[in-house]
Amino acid sequence: MVPKCIIFDCDGTLVDSEPVSNQIIAEMAGELGIAMTGDEATAIFGGKTLDAVIYKMKELSSKEIPDDWLPRLIQKVSEAWKTELNPVNGVSDLLESLKIPICVASNGKDIHINQSLKMTGLHHFFNGNIFSASDVGVPKPAPDLFLYAAEKMGFKPEECIVVEDSITGVTAAVRAKIKVYGFVKLCSAEELKNAGATPFTKMQDLSGLLGI
Repeated sequence: MVPKCIIFDCDGTLVDSEPVSNQIIAEMAGELGIAMTGDEATAIFGGKTLDAVIYKMKELSSKEIPDDWLPRLIQKVSEAWKTELNPVNGVSDLLESLKIPICVASNGKDIHINQSLKMTGLHHFFNGNIFSASDVGVPKPAPDLFLYAAEKMGFKPEECIVVEDSITGVTAAVRAKIKVYGFVKLCSAEELKNAGATPFTKMQDLSGLLGI
């Protein structure tokens, strides 16, 4: 079936933000006595919310996180994005070529989703159709956000497809009963397939896979 609407994840799918953000998370984990590389942070936190980061840091450090830790993390990430953030390779051309409705559904904070899309020149493609976990009160891997995005766009779940890069996101799409394509970067093709996605390695290939 040719989809009538595409729901994109943001971080790691549209915007190559995961390495930038997770390197900073790893560095700031050191303040809490936690030794972690950027790659390890990406493996742990890819596709997760900031609340999940705080929860995991509490668990790993066995202590409360200082009140100023998260605000400083957010500030450092915002500063780094100004110079280091890029769109995922091939995604601009893909979005330019699409003729069907598209939207974004992300676990990120509204301000960060909009900021990252504007900084990478992708914001205008979505005509304000940008949804976050805060809209539904529960993040992926719950299906709520994808079901909400489909409803807001005016389509049934079975008329949509999701494009994701994390197991968290793929799981949410599977639970929402929406066909999901997994971009191979954060996770391996095997991991994405086992979670329920159809894996692909180049954004340039997606139109062909979808038959649009």
